[in-house]
Amino acid sequence: MHKLVCAACGIGHFQARADQGFDCDHCGSLVYPRCLSLDGSEAWAVDSAGTLGEVTDPAASLEDIEAALDDFLSEEPGTYAARAALRDLRDAASRLRDALDAGLPLPAT
Repeated sequence: MHKLVCAACGIGHFQARADQGFDCDHCGSLVYPRCLSLDGSEAWAVDSAGTLGEVTDPAASLEDIEAALDDFLSEEPGTYAARAALRDLRDAASRLRDALDAGLPLPAT
């Protein structure tokens, strides 16, 4: 999970509050989930310490895993393309693990 850095001070990270908001642990700047903008395959998550962060949506990670596996299976073993596909597979699996560790569920199938 990539911790969200406060735009106001550029130093602190946002910590969960009781009112479902988040405040910067450095300058006290306040943000609420309705103010957060998601791009594409991003999803917001809160780690066990209450820090707001960003992870890749599990559904997007699963799509990336399938694409990388298809690429790997279509390449000759030992080639650069096959190794690149395995690297993509590892990276997608790592992003999925980060999202699951942050408490996001696997998508329903």
